[in-house]
Amino acid sequence: MIKHSIPLAVLLLFAGSFVLAQDIEIPDWESSVRFELVASQEPVRPGDTLELAVLAEIEPGYHLYGPEEKKPNRTEVSVSGELVKPAEPIFPPVVTRDLSGLGTYDLYEGKIAIRIPVSVENGASEGKSVPVDVRINYQVCTDVACSAPTHKTLSLKLPVAAKGAAVEKRHRDIFELKK
Repeated sequence: MIKHSIPLAVLLLFAGSFVLAQDIEIPDWESSVRFELVASQEPVRPGDTLELAVLAEIEPGYHLYGPEEKKPNRTEVSVSGELVKPAEPIFPPVVTRDLSGLGTYDLYEGKIAIRIPVSVENGASEGKSVPVDVRINYQVCTDVACSAPTHKTLSLKLPVAAKGAAVEKRHRDIFELKK
């Protein structure tokens, strides 16, 4: 029995070394998606209704889950700020895919924009800024692995002008899409 154990042990040692020597690709979760927060106009005025957008650029081979998926996987956004009142976010259409026998999921791939209507409260003062924070809860995945669910907070300071002052419409390619 010992005669046969030695060749088997050598074979297992060789096989183990071969597996360790292989280049195992670990996903780059940190660089797989980039987020940016933009506003549809500048400056803002007390009483204005405008939109914010969370822009996500998702690298090829990665995806985020759509807003209808279960927590904690799904993509969610929430707005906070003393002088803004948010409405329900407007999520872009999802891509439905079957993931390697794991089931069918609603996903985001490539570039997306999640639009969020907000109203500026009348207490906003001319010459000051309205700070806005948007928290994004999300999980980055490939077709075979996922990061831990995580979040990111993006911030903007919207300059305030007097009621009736002119404003510049910004990012028309994002905000002037059919609603």
